[in-house]
Amino acid sequence: MNKCLFFLARRFIGRRHQESFIYFTSFVSVVGIALGVASLMLVLGIMNGFSNDLKRKIIGANPHIIIDGDPYLTNYEKISEDLKTIPEITGISYFAQMQVIYKSSYYMIGGFLRGVQGDSEIINLKKFLKQGKIDFPDSGGIILGSELAKELEVSVGDTISVIGGLPPQQFLFTVTGIVEYGVYNIDVSIGITSLQDFQKKFLSGRHLAGIGLTVNDIYRCEQIAEKIKNIVPVEAKVSTWIRRNKILFAALALEKKAMMLILTIIMLVASFNIASSLMMTVYRKIREIGVLRALGLTRTQIRTVFLIQGMLLGIRGLVSGLILGGIIMWILKRYNIIHLPEYIYSISYLPVEISWVEIVSICVAVFITTLAASIFPAYRAGNLEPATALRYE
Repeated sequence: MNKCLFFLARRFIGRRHQESFIYFTSFVSVVGIALGVASLMLVLGIMNGFSNDLKRKIIGANPHIIIDGDPYLTNYEKISEDLKTIPEITGISYFAQMQVIYKSSYYMIGGFLRGVQGDSEIINLKKFLKQGKIDFPDSGGIILGSELAKELEVSVGDTISVIGGLPPQQFLFTVTGIVEYGVYNIDVSIGITSLQDFQKKFLSGRHLAGIGLTVNDIYRCEQIAEKIKNIVPVEAKVSTWIRRNKILFAALALEKKAMMLILTIIMLVASFNIASSLMMTVYRKIREIGVLRALGLTRTQIRTVFLIQGMLLGIRGLVSGLILGGIIMWILKRYNIIHLPEYIYSISYLPVEISWVEIVSICVAVFITTLAASIFPAYRAGNLEPATALRYE
């Protein structure tokens, strides 16, 4: 009997040449679902791509957790020894940072200089090194951000002046490498040197720095930070990458929710198309429904036929939308067709990422909306009496 109901549902969808009107309304319903699914996939993929790309680059440019004083710590090495008792911490490095002015033979531009020390910091730098090498001589070696090097019109081996410190002084540095994090406002302003050289020149030799930590789970930084607060001195400030970029990612999350709401409305409109298509089928198939009822099909079985018909339309739209959205996303990811102004978006192409969880969520949403749209037409079809349906035949 189940096969019979499935066969009837497929027949009621209509054939292109025999029942063109019913076929057309069914086709429009499928297209509406497909476009809604593809649009939802693209929006989720693009928003995820932006968010994840920014996370990778921001985390790459900065430690996961930062411990500093006001502005530096005097006993940072002793504090780091105590932090080794926390198993979630995978790397400890030291850093100091100051606003400076970079000066070449051609241009002068403001930025910030960072002094670094520690294996985790050096390993992280190697991931984003574009030219040259990670080499800090005893004095005067510096790594520049890619956009900063362009602004100053310098490359590896050139000499630049850095003006900073209290009181301000001018120091000569040799460019040993160029790093590119992919975040424009960082690449256009950052310079990196050894912590010892930084302390000697810009802190008048004082042994001051902050502590940068890497952890095994970047999404548990807040919980790990609470453990750290119980170890470090009261005057030390503990901040995480989540807290430092809270406004940015909150804005991205809000935009993502807004776009999902708009596209969900599109999906609801597509589901109304299915409801109207099924209602048209009910009124065009009154005679057939009467014959089926006269032959012994129950009200429940008639309703099941139309529920199956609605689900078939929904599945066709879902599969078509997944294929269409998948192809578009693959093309965008493979060929980087859409280019973006890097100085605005911090990336040069449109990033696309989507998870299986989100795809499953889309499928569940389509099934629910399709089922809801099919209930009323199925109910009306099941309530038709054989005598009423065949009265004018």
